Amino acid sequence: MEPLEVISITRITDSEDQNWCAELMAHSEPWLSLKRTYEDGQALMRVTEGGMEAYMARLGKERLGFVVIKMAGAFVGYIQIVAVAESSRGMGIGNKMLDFVEKRIFEVSPNAFICVSDFNEKARKLYENRGYQLLGKLENYLEKGFTELLLRKTIGSINDFKAKKLTNA
Repeated sequence: MEPLEVISITRITDSEDQNWCAELMAHSEPWLSLKRTYEDGQALMRVTEGGMEAYMARLGKERLGFVVIKMAGAFVGYIQIVAVAESSRGMGIGNKMLDFVEKRIFEVSPNAFICVSDFNEKARKLYENRGYQLLGKLENYLEKGFTELLLRKTIGSINDFKAKKLTNA
C-alpha cells in the first residue's frame, strides 16, 4: 500500500461510485447484522438533499472506502457512515477519512456526532481513541435487539464557537 498522503478523498458524484458504496455496505458489518440490503444502501447513497455529503477515498482509480456526513438539521456534523473496503482495512484509511470530515465539520460546527453499533467493538475503539465520548444509548433504534451508541467529539460549546467565528470574520 502506498503512503496515506497519496490517497485522495473527493466528493461522490456518480451512480457507479454510489453503487460500489451500496455493495460494500450490503456485504459488511454492521450492515449485515442490521439486515441492510444493497437496495437500502442505494437509497441512502442517492440522497442529496438535507445537507448530505458523501466522499470517496481512492488510491488512483482504486476505491478504498467512503464516508457520508450530514451538514444540516439538528445534528450538523453527523457522520452517518464510515466504510472501508475489506482489502484496505487496518491501513489507516478510516482515520484519514475521519480527519477529512472532522476538518469539514469543525469549519461550521464545534461538534461531530456518530452512532456505532454496540457490537462493533473495533469501530467503537477507533472513535473513542479519536476523542469521541458516549452521549447515550439508542436501544432497538435500527433493528430490534440492537443498540446504537451516540458519540460526540467536540472542540467547544456552540455559543463559544459562534462568538469566535464572529470575532474572526
